[in-house]
Amino acid sequence: MIFRGTLLHEHYIMVLFTEAMKVAFHPTPSILRLEFDLAEDDGVYTEHITMIESEFRVELPFNVDIDAIHPDHLALIVLLAAHPFIGSSLHIPLNVSERFALSTDLISRYKVTYAGRSVPPYVPPDSSRPGLAFSGGADSTAALLVMPENTLSVFMDRPFRKKTSLYNKSAALATIKHAQKEGYDVKTIACDVEYVRSPLGFPTDLVPSIPLLAIAAEEGINSIAFGTVMESAYRIGHEKARDYATSHHHRFWGRLFQAAGVPLYLPVAGVSEVGTSSIVMNSSFYDYTRSCIRGTWPDACENCWKCFRKNMLDAALKKEPVNDTYLRRGLAIKEVKLKIQHWPVSHENVLAWSLQQAEGNISNLLMARFEGSSRDLSYLEGYFPPSLSLMPEAYRSHTEERLNHYLYPLGEEWFDTVRTHTMTSWLNSASALEARGKFSAFMDREFPRD
Repeated sequence: MIFRGTLLHEHYIMVLFTEAMKVAFHPTPSILRLEFDLAEDDGVYTEHITMIESEFRVELPFNVDIDAIHPDHLALIVLLAAHPFIGSSLHIPLNVSERFALSTDLISRYKVTYAGRSVPPYVPPDSSRPGLAFSGGADSTAALLVMPENTLSVFMDRPFRKKTSLYNKSAALATIKHAQKEGYDVKTIACDVEYVRSPLGFPTDLVPSIPLLAIAAEEGINSIAFGTVMESAYRIGHEKARDYATSHHHRFWGRLFQAAGVPLYLPVAGVSEVGTSSIVMNSSFYDYTRSCIRGTWPDACENCWKCFRKNMLDAALKKEPVNDTYLRRGLAIKEVKLKIQHWPVSHENVLAWSLQQAEGNISNLLMARFEGSSRDLSYLEGYFPPSLSLMPEAYRSHTEERLNHYLYPLGEEWFDTVRTHTMTSWLNSASALEARGKFSAFMDREFPRD
């Protein structure tokens, strides 16, 4: 369906609302450029995270007609990029559907206005299929492996600017090449949205779906998936777990994606990093998937937090206990030294699971400071059945079947652990504080801070 007249004629592009953040669309063949005009109260998310560039680009495949992008999808793209930086109001000069406009009317922190609210809502065609915002890492690959075979995966190709990032996409491109060889439909679309903020990064965690949203109408996409794992969705491994299905994040973004006609599809939200790594290890992707985003393929950088964590997990899955030699080298890495001092450590459940069979003085010191040292972590090897509700109903049975192929469903005795477990009592306990003190003393002695 072509939506001509809703977006790209000059009299729609700029509307003067001095009190609101405004966005202008500057389309050229195969390139969608968005430019923001900030009001006085816009541009600051936190003291340390601000909006520093006013525009970004999406370079579309040559066969995509920019006028075919549904205005609801364009509006959602704007919100994904601007949400943290909007002060009191945002004006999007598009005629969107009433369904989508009503979903943004519920936003309480700021007001969203449009040029109109009369466009028919996006309805996927009968031949529609799911889409996956594909990163090329283990979690994203695991998501692909439990989704339908006709899934369209889109990798957001982040353009490189000198001296701005250590990011290296060679590993992701190797995974994509293997996926295409295996018959999966994977596209790469360049988008530089990460440069709008300082420090460099995604304005919101669902930003990698922007390229997929831009071609959703052209490709007949009926849902958008992410490789979000249980540590992120349910926040296991953090101080307080949550029931993601009722969380603010899911209510907010789930409502917007639903209103845009592309509901969220979270196939591995009920799977821990332990499980996603196991899925990949037991597939043809194992030799082609690497979560490190700094090293040049086929080598990992072996000098970052992700390498430290994922290598330990990989070894544990292979029944190869982590040794003190590896830990001593890893704990000397600058980024690891910073991360490991957090209380609690991010994803500490995965680290604790990986160290269960380790032996040695360093592993004992490290394990003792993890809350996971005091409880059964076997549930990380299964998947959380209630997470099936985070998927479009049409795909639940397929994804459940694929999850059962790789993992086992957790029994109800684990449901409260996933949804409501808290570390607070343990973090404040005398034994935990003692373990923390001993480990900190060890780090100060063996690895003095720079």
